[in-house]
Amino acid sequence: MECSQEFGKSVDFDISVDFGKSADLGKSGNTDFNCSQEFHRSQEFGRDRTLSTQGSSSEDDRDLDGGGRSPSSSRRPKVKTPASKRQQQQPTSINDLCPVTGFHSNILNDYYIFPAILGKGHYGCVRECMHRRTKQFYAVKSIEKAKIGRLDHLQREVYLLSKIDHKGIMKMVDIFEDVEFVHIITEKYVGGELFDKIIERTTDNGCFDEVSAATIVKSLLEAVAYLHRNGIVHRDIKPENILFVTEDDEDLSVKLIDFGLSRRHKKGDAYMSNPVGTAYYMSPELLKGKYDQSCDVWSTGIVAYILLCGYPPFNGDADPDIFDAIKQASFGFPSQAWGHISPEAKDFIKCLLRKDPKKRFTAEEALKHPWIRNLDYYYAQQQQSRNKSREELLNVMRNLKQASIHY
Repeated sequence: MECSQEFGKSVDFDISVDFGKSADLGKSGNTDFNCSQEFHRSQEFGRDRTLSTQGSSSEDDRDLDGGGRSPSSSRRPKVKTPASKRQQQQPTSINDLCPVTGFHSNILNDYYIFPAILGKGHYGCVRECMHRRTKQFYAVKSIEKAKIGRLDHLQREVYLLSKIDHKGIMKMVDIFEDVEFVHIITEKYVGGELFDKIIERTTDNGCFDEVSAATIVKSLLEAVAYLHRNGIVHRDIKPENILFVTEDDEDLSVKLIDFGLSRRHKKGDAYMSNPVGTAYYMSPELLKGKYDQSCDVWSTGIVAYILLCGYPPFNGDADPDIFDAIKQASFGFPSQAWGHISPEAKDFIKCLLRKDPKKRFTAEEALKHPWIRNLDYYYAQQQQSRNKSREELLNVMRNLKQASIHY
């Protein structure tokens, strides 16, 4: 992995980053096209429109392991402390200062943190960091605890990340907690947000081609299916929470990130009731306060729709207007952007955006839909074509060699 620009300069690796004085780096929103400009205006379908219940104490957000007890209680599951923590466990009073992990640790002992901010949210920011011993580069999400209404939500995020291991999901590497911050170290993905790619690619005639869109959606569905099999619901699936692994435009490998609104929920559990998430991606039953894991499949269907045309199926000038459109669950495929899209793609989206969650596809069922399964055939044909071209080239070279010998 390449060093950041700051690493090329003279750097004092003993200087601490001042986490409280971070420059705010905004995104430039491109609205030079006509496909539902309201959707793209000033990042309003971005993180700033995420609806969470940090100050809420609703029953459905109190359990971490299905037992109905608060993660902040004395019986909360312990987050496994990474090997980099060499400090002994502090006296019990340290739990008051470091309630998320139960340990006080200094991230700067093990990592150098670069000053430049890669991303910024309500509760903290993301920077590049480097492990001092291995010289490996990672990303660090530094969360200011004072800005979080309920630290048990943060503890739940950390706990779930420590349990998750899937190729399509962000991997947590390490965690540190001091009096003011929780620092979550993860693998670094340099390809940027899917959100930005959508903005970049959208025209009046659509956005991603079908093969690219299906490839991204398949990876996302595999991640969602994994979460649901393991009794986890994400609740905030959207393009901003999907990162490309590399900067190579041909590489469509993506990772699902940001588990701040995730929680334990298995099939058969009592319905969740807290209406959390981001307006454009919330399902009808979630808005009514009675929902289950299928809300993630709905959100994936919204992402698939946007990937193909560049705008959402349910839109409005403000959140209440968007919610009204979602509750009606009536959407179409305008001919300008959808005229060239296959019937299989449209059917796939319809299966994921069924208003009744009992009739909606599960993530596993969605992976078996022809629009997704046809990818295997497409890539097999592509590989055969490559092999054929390679064989033809070898034949040409053999013929040239024989002609040379004959001469």
